[in-house]
Amino acid sequence: MLLVETEGSYTLQEYYETLDIHVGQSYSVLVTADQSPASFHIVASSRFTDPVITGFAFLQYANSATAPSTSGPLPDGPSPMDYNYSLNQAKSIRWNLTAGAARPNPQGSFHYGTINVSRTIQLQSTAPIIGGKQRFAVNNV
Repeated sequence: MLLVETEGSYTLQEYYETLDIHVGQSYSVLVTADQSPASFHIVASSRFTDPVITGFAFLQYANSATAPSTSGPLPDGPSPMDYNYSLNQAKSIRWNLTAGAARPNPQGSFHYGTINVSRTIQLQSTAPIIGGKQRFAVNNV
């Protein structure tokens, strides 16, 4: 997988066999379909939990004559309790500062007191009855 973006910011493009993606994180990767036509496993598993929870899917080429195999072992990933692997991978991901894209302001650099407030929008969570059923909405929409 070629990692190209994380949390809305372009990264230096690096290839990874596995990615640690934690709760609330987002990554964009490119997968090059340059293998012989077949089916390939995509595995997602929890890290640093007991028990380890695993889910899997298949990436199957359109012209593959091989049906996905649901038996047999899943591909091995890093040890679920290997903190060093996770930490080293996080340290390896760097912003691509040459890409012409928006980046978050450095922490503490944005001064809210200097913003000219031109309008105020109030958002209210509501729970109207619509079609005989309770629904959840913002400002009854």
